[in-house]
Amino acid sequence: MGTGGSTAADRSTYAYVISYANASGGGSPDGTGLYVFKLDPETGALEPVQQVAGSSPVWIEVAPSRRFLYACYSLQGSDTARVGQVDAFAIDPRTGTLTFLNRVSLGDSGAAQLAVSPDGRHVVVANYYYGEYVVLPVGKDGRLGSVSGAVKNTGSGPKPRQDSAHPHAVVFDPRGRFLATADLGIDKVQIFRLADGGLERVSETSLPPGTGPRHVTFARDGQTLYVLGELDGTITAFAYDPVTGAVGQTLQTIASEPADYSGPPSGAEITVHQSGDFLYASNRGSQTVAGYRIDRSTGKLTVIGYATQGVSGPTNFAIDPSGRWLYVNSGTANNVVQFSIDPATGELKPTGRTASVPAPLVMAVRRPD
Repeated sequence: MGTGGSTAADRSTYAYVISYANASGGGSPDGTGLYVFKLDPETGALEPVQQVAGSSPVWIEVAPSRRFLYACYSLQGSDTARVGQVDAFAIDPRTGTLTFLNRVSLGDSGAAQLAVSPDGRHVVVANYYYGEYVVLPVGKDGRLGSVSGAVKNTGSGPKPRQDSAHPHAVVFDPRGRFLATADLGIDKVQIFRLADGGLERVSETSLPPGTGPRHVTFARDGQTLYVLGELDGTITAFAYDPVTGAVGQTLQTIASEPADYSGPPSGAEITVHQSGDFLYASNRGSQTVAGYRIDRSTGKLTVIGYATQGVSGPTNFAIDPSGRWLYVNSGTANNVVQFSIDPATGELKPTGRTASVPAPLVMAVRRPD
């Protein structure tokens, strides 16, 4: 698989996919941790462009400028792991390919997710194993600086995975003023703001014990915050004030699995569609991606249906910038599965197209300049 060429006027969309190698040796035996694909503008098919060798990250994010990509690592117990590390890559605007810039160690910790501030000047990392949120400054050249601030959580929950605080999510709200987080270990959602290279607490709310909040997302108007529970498989909608960053009352709690599913829950990913009309959530227990219609006046969700064809270990999925395609990382099937999104109903329909990737974990998409 080589590096594809492109012209300076290229307006292509590129997708970056993690190939995950776990501590037991599964995932990516060839040591390739990142795959770069070009999206076909007509069909949405993924065309291979580049493989980036190295240990597998657990999360990647494209900067708002679309010039850089950041990756965090958390593979405890693996000889090839970059535990507690964040890498910076430059993105070639002509080809979408990646060039390594620099690396910053977070010490003996393990990251779960990162977010890039809207101005591109900071990266915030959820340190799952160490119970803290960490801030790294970013230079104009995209390179990461040393840790400039951190906030540590304490506590525990009733389930085995909740032996201590385990931050799992960091997402900026639509206005970019505040940062929403989820701590799986202590069943809390917290809102922070960036200040002087650190984080200031703004508000927080607790979920029912044992929820295990994993990921969060916002309605497009910023007035509803949706929280996906990994340990109980629920989606909880909260009122949210985008002016003050205050989390308000619970609006709704709904399952992320089909009603006839009786196995163990394992909520994974949650995303709102660009139109603002639909929300999608994956569950590794039921092996599904659920679709919901959003009532814009209330923020509440109504089930559209469940995508299952080719869905296997759906830890993450991504929607392309046009809003036409949804890609599921079927980690236990070693491929990325493409679905079309009905613009009127939000229904997911299999296209029959897949891209082969060893144990795909997370996809990040770079929209055209």
